Amino acid sequence: MNFSTDYDLFVLFDKFTIIKGKITIPPDKMKAKDLTEEQKEELEKFGANTWFVEYLHKQYEENPSDIPEQWKKFFDKFNITYDNFYRTTSQVHKLKIQDVWNYYISNGDIYKKTYTGLYCKGCESFKLDKDLVNGKCSDHDIVPEKIEEDNWFFKIIKYKKNLLKWLEHNSDFLLPKYKLSELKNIIEESEDISVSRLKTSVPWGIEVPNDSEQVIYCWLEALHNYLFAANYDSKDADNFWNNNLTIIIAGPDNIRFQGHIFQIFLEALNVKHTTKLLIHGTVLDKDGHKMSKTLGNVIDPIAQIDKFGLDAVRYYAIAGLTTFGDGCWSEKDLVELHNSELADNFGNLLARVLHLIDLKKVEVTNVDFEFKEIVCEKISKVESAYAEFNLYSAVREITGVFKFGNQYMNSAEPWRSEHYVSTLSNLHYLLTVTVGCLSPVIPDSCERALTALKECKKTIIFPKIKCEKE
Repeated sequence: MNFSTDYDLFVLFDKFTIIKGKITIPPDKMKAKDLTEEQKEELEKFGANTWFVEYLHKQYEENPSDIPEQWKKFFDKFNITYDNFYRTTSQVHKLKIQDVWNYYISNGDIYKKTYTGLYCKGCESFKLDKDLVNGKCSDHDIVPEKIEEDNWFFKIIKYKKNLLKWLEHNSDFLLPKYKLSELKNIIEESEDISVSRLKTSVPWGIEVPNDSEQVIYCWLEALHNYLFAANYDSKDADNFWNNNLTIIIAGPDNIRFQGHIFQIFLEALNVKHTTKLLIHGTVLDKDGHKMSKTLGNVIDPIAQIDKFGLDAVRYYAIAGLTTFGDGCWSEKDLVELHNSELADNFGNLLARVLHLIDLKKVEVTNVDFEFKEIVCEKISKVESAYAEFNLYSAVREITGVFKFGNQYMNSAEPWRSEHYVSTLSNLHYLLTVTVGCLSPVIPDSCERALTALKECKKTIIFPKIKCEKE
């Protein structure tokens, strides 16, 4: 059983996006594109909505130049590999975004006008009155600043009808499906958007070609990182992505940028739309509150690994929190899930089976046909959940297979039955294929388990862990 793939995965790093992106596609070689935004306001944007970025926010105040190294430390800690750690401060990036800007100008997609609007620094976008709650941004609880300035605008209206028509024929583009109506409403109500700021307001931005007073708006620049990190070539735009499954994973506050604005940029560039857009939920604190520096409830993910171990944290992030819904991060729940599902269910079955195989010197034989059919039917449900990118459901199905294995063993009693060879061979097969299914979630532990199954030697993969009072 192998869930690896050669597909490219294009990821917006937000909350557990990194971990879930790693798991959704390959267990070993995720082709993730690091889209580190090296601008102070970018961290402000994520302030009330993210988990790891809240942690980075604290680090930023102490050492702003250390943010890229913090990302790399995070990747190393969570056992995540990447092909391209893309830096937006590079000269290559600057030239590429200016080249795209010039293309939009030549294509009649960008124009200049005076604009007055309410600007939220947290969202890095303009807000309408209807977007505000008691005069404040609902995501950041701050009053937007009224700004009047000359800006360059992108002709969103030019493309939005085509995007709506495309969505009608590609409704499976967005997961979860219930968010499709939200996305359509966003597109239908959209107007042309500002894609530049005055340099006096944002001095660190990339200068607009032939306009030294303006810098390119962060969101236009950031969204094109997907293309640049994947070696986008404007001379071969027609074939770009055409032979690949392209996926964006984002948080709920990014559906407008990923499902609307970025898709219009792709159409303007003659690049096919993203194959899948996955909108996951928000990681909240144990009491259901958004993590915030102000509230002091930010969880340090690195400290969680140091405290509980890598695979315990990875498992809880996927098996303890629903894929597409909000979830409360609780150390108590993490420990209980690890001990009940990994130690008692999976780990106990593995240890018992391997102990008896070793004790009775069993030569593992062919699996009984009927038993194999039952296991394959259960594994097909796991595969279906993975195919729908529902990681939580996939692990629920996997847990069910292990429970079935324990029930089968207790019923067959191979420690006393004369049919112990057949029973243990069946269980060895069940464990092998099911561990393969779980390997994207906890690769280190599953690798150890597969080695033990190959050698038929008892091993304790999941010693129980404890939790201090929260």
